[in-house]
Amino acid sequence: MPNRIPLDPALRAGFDETSNDQRSKAELDAWWDHPFGRTRPDGRIDVRCLNGGAHDRSSALGVADSYDEACALAEEKQANWVRQREQPIPSCRDGKIIMVRQPQRPDEQEVILGEYQPEQESSGA
Repeated sequence: MPNRIPLDPALRAGFDETSNDQRSKAELDAWWDHPFGRTRPDGRIDVRCLNGGAHDRSSALGVADSYDEACALAEEKQANWVRQREQPIPSCRDGKIIMVRQPQRPDEQEVILGEYQPEQESSGA
């Protein structure tokens, strides 16, 4: 059985109009990577999560017809997002190729996984 998500949680005013890097540690601790649902007027459920998919609001994970479907959708989509977010990314800095893992939260730093200095071509005479 999938984890149960909060349905129609009381969120502070402006929750979905706030840049993730402007959020308090307490808000990040409470909501980062924790999906929740909002009931639509037609009874379906918008599944959302503050997870970095958008820099200034919670990310839309999808719409479900029932609470049980919303919980399953949240578990699947959030797990996929976390796997994607954790993937190493190559970057070129100061002539080096660096593999980094992007910050997993706005209050964390990237992690350098390794770096490679390409050999310089010699012009030879």
